[in-house]
Amino acid sequence: MQQVCKVEIFKRDFTFSGFSPIPQPEIAVDFLAPQKVTIRSVNATAQKGDYAHITNANGKTIYDGIVDDVTIEKKGCSLKLIPLLSIFDVDVFFNRNQLTKIEPFIADVITQNFIQNQDQLQNVSGLSVQINTETTGGLNLKDNIHSIYDMMISALKLYGIACSAEILPQEKTIKVVIGKVMEDVTIEADLSGIINKNIVIGDSFGQLNKVTIINKNDENQTATYYLHTNGSVDSIDENRITPVFFEAQYIQCETDAFADEAAAQAYDALAPQAYDNLIELTAPTTSKIMSAELPIGTAATIISAGNEYRSILTGYETSGETTTLIFGIVRVDLTKILQIERRM
Repeated sequence: MQQVCKVEIFKRDFTFSGFSPIPQPEIAVDFLAPQKVTIRSVNATAQKGDYAHITNANGKTIYDGIVDDVTIEKKGCSLKLIPLLSIFDVDVFFNRNQLTKIEPFIADVITQNFIQNQDQLQNVSGLSVQINTETTGGLNLKDNIHSIYDMMISALKLYGIACSAEILPQEKTIKVVIGKVMEDVTIEADLSGIINKNIVIGDSFGQLNKVTIINKNDENQTATYYLHTNGSVDSIDENRITPVFFEAQYIQCETDAFADEAAAQAYDALAPQAYDNLIELTAPTTSKIMSAELPIGTAATIISAGNEYRSILTGYETSGETTTLIFGIVRVDLTKILQIERRM
């Protein structure tokens, strides 16, 4: 039996615009290639740019988004929603040399552009940022202008750092949380409770697994790093991936900063291969085999046919009584592939 949910519509200043009961919507979330969610038979008044807050019969939030399109129908209307984090899909200017800790850096960029900007009209009402972890590293930034959302994607792919946003209507707040997800799960993909599974292993042949970093200020200062079979990156010449595909890269820094900056750049260059897969598992939403409430960024070991695949949760879909969890950074859908490539 299909559950009845509720959508509440708010203006950007959190002025309540209206609400409506709606059938349980199909939710598709893909952090790497954001998707639109459509809700129909909506009687609540909504305009493009409004916030949409969807809860189930138990009052639990199942989706927060931004109204991207409104279609007036014979009975009510139809809304297309984009993820709340789409607010940050904008190119901004920053000083990448200030990047030492990933989470505080992204938080500072958000604060400078959306919370404490000199242009008061540019600031987002009620926006707050919470940092849960601090991770040393880099985001492979080639210059000082990038999309904040692209930085969020890089943080997830490289370090397992997740960014989330939720609407808190009673507090008139949009709460952004940045940090690593500490949960690590193991899922037996061959159990009968898994309705469907799809495992695609990325073709890592030809991908970089060795990089030599050279200080442009002193070319005698070099360091070589390797990608290991367990996905880790360091300068130890053991348990390496073969055949060797190598590359030399410059950095420009002070001598005493070389070790840290070289390690960060090497990690940026080599680490993305660690989750080079696409694993989709479908089960009943109430299944105890895998939780439908796992947060984006959850690390996972997927076991199938005697093989263990290391991956990370990057999306999910709910439809009717089933939930599909999407792991890994590989996509096979052409639309999503093109969407991801445009961000590179």
